[in-house]
Amino acid sequence: MGIEQHLVIAGRLCSRGLPAEDGGPDGMSGPGHRTAELASSHGLNTTDALTRARWQKRLHEDAEALAALLSARWGEPYHLGLQTTLLRTESEEIPQPWARLSHLAAHAWLWECREHGHWLVLAVADRDPADEIRLLLTATETDPP
Repeated sequence: MGIEQHLVIAGRLCSRGLPAEDGGPDGMSGPGHRTAELASSHGLNTTDALTRARWQKRLHEDAEALAALLSARWGEPYHLGLQTTLLRTESEEIPQPWARLSHLAAHAWLWECREHGHWLVLAVADRDPADEIRLLLTATETDPP
C-alpha cells in the first residue's frame, strides 16, 4: 500500500464515526477509537535481528514521510512520548487506545481533526521484539493522557 493510500485511510478515519462497542479480539477498535494497520513486517518476528532493524528503519522512514503529508493537511503535529503513559498503566487506568498504543510504540504523532472531534495518531509499533513491526494510524475521540 502506497503513501497515497495511507492518506485516503487517514481521511476516512477522521471523517467516519467511531465504534460504540468493542471491535473484536485484536483490540484494533473499540468504543471511541479505530486503528488501521498501514504496513507490517509480515513474519518478521521469526527472522534475524539485522532484518528486523532494516524493517524498523523502513517503517520509521515511512512514518516520517506520512507525518509530513498529514501535517500539510492538519498542521504541525503534537509529539507524544508514550513511555510515561506505559509506566502509568501500572498504577492507574489509562483509557484506550492510549494504553494499548503505549505498549506497542515509544512515541506518536498527533493531529487534532477539529471538524470531526477526533484525534489522529500515527505510530510505529516496534516496542516488542517478539512481535511484528507495524505502522499504525488511529482515530480516537479520547484526549491523550
